Amino acid sequence: MQLYRLSGAARRWIRAATLSVGIGVVLTAPAQAAVPHVVQPGETLWSISAANNLTTRTVAAFNGLAEDASVVAGQTIDVPTVAEGAAVLAAAGIVPGASSPVAPATVAAPISAGPPPPAPGSTIGLGHIPSAWGELHLTPAAAEAWNAMRAASLEQLGIDLAPAGPVSAFRAFEQQAYLYDHFLAGQGAPANPPGSSTHELGVSVDLADPAMRDAIDQLGPVFGWAGTIPAEWWHVEYVGG
Repeated sequence: MQLYRLSGAARRWIRAATLSVGIGVVLTAPAQAAVPHVVQPGETLWSISAANNLTTRTVAAFNGLAEDASVVAGQTIDVPTVAEGAAVLAAAGIVPGASSPVAPATVAAPISAGPPPPAPGSTIGLGHIPSAWGELHLTPAAAEAWNAMRAASLEQLGIDLAPAGPVSAFRAFEQQAYLYDHFLAGQGAPANPPGSSTHELGVSVDLADPAMRDAIDQLGPVFGWAGTIPAEWWHVEYVGG
């Protein structure tokens, strides 16, 4: 992936240019500027960008990083204002996309063309998750464990477990490819390349709410479900009982 790197002096010049609207404005209203953010454990460049309603591309370019760059706990990332981010993209010759990073539920919703095909080893009506999204498929063992865990979560914790969208359980190769392309474009959640996702095996679910992940962290070991990607609270997998 191409790196868009600007020198520290160039970034400071762009910040100053975007803030120098006029001395009258500066004197009458506090100027907005980039805010330093110390990376916390489990955070990614995408999650930091999404939390600030910015694209990964914008934050990466502002900090002189690649869009797929890894960040580590304790590292400082400058979060720009919208104007600062746009100025950096323009200076780097990047045309910003119209979309901002969105939650898995939103990015998955446009790619469902009818019910997804059943996961390997399952048939219609077997291995499904009743949900607001209709019939979503997993392998029979994963679905049976999910439904039992869901019932236990409702009874013991008062938390329902629900997938985040129409392709938040099993997804076909083409659906995975769509999500991966959106991720590379800085418009979606992290996604594995097609052919390498456990969603394609029918053993993973993307959750709709962080509280659901908390419930699975508590109950999952009994039912063989676990969060396997620390940076992605929404992703859980069936690892067996």
